[in-house]
Amino acid sequence: MQDVITKEKVAALPDHAELRVRAGAIITQAARELIKEKGVSLLFDEGGLAESQEMDHDAEHAIVTVVGRDRVGIIAGVAGILADADVNILDISQTVLQGFFAMIMILDLSRSQDDFTELRQKLEEAGDEMGLKITLQHEDVFQYMHRV
Repeated sequence: MQDVITKEKVAALPDHAELRVRAGAIITQAARELIKEKGVSLLFDEGGLAESQEMDHDAEHAIVTVVGRDRVGIIAGVAGILADADVNILDISQTVLQGFFAMIMILDLSRSQDDFTELRQKLEEAGDEMGLKITLQHEDVFQYMHRV
């Protein structure tokens, strides 16, 4: 089971402390912000070996999923909304199975012109117009919900 690092756990640490976490730990967005604010260093355990890593404090990753009947322009439509909001697509995978389209995108929202809720609404509305189900989730929420 993955560890979940919350704001409360970080709040209990002194400023400029070191926090040892297992590789693959989920760090909530609120915890990330407090880590940056308090200057906490993260040490990631990789099979017993601790490796100090500088966290990308400015990154705010999210996951977009798209499901529905295949048609021309799905990727272009979703990518256009993201480009208009200055969202970078870090990775994308899509497939068509017996006429059904499925796509997952990993995004960097750190430079987005829209707040998360506004971007989610734009994507959901575009999905409705295209006859698709489009969801946007913070990466930490997605990982937590889909852990084994």
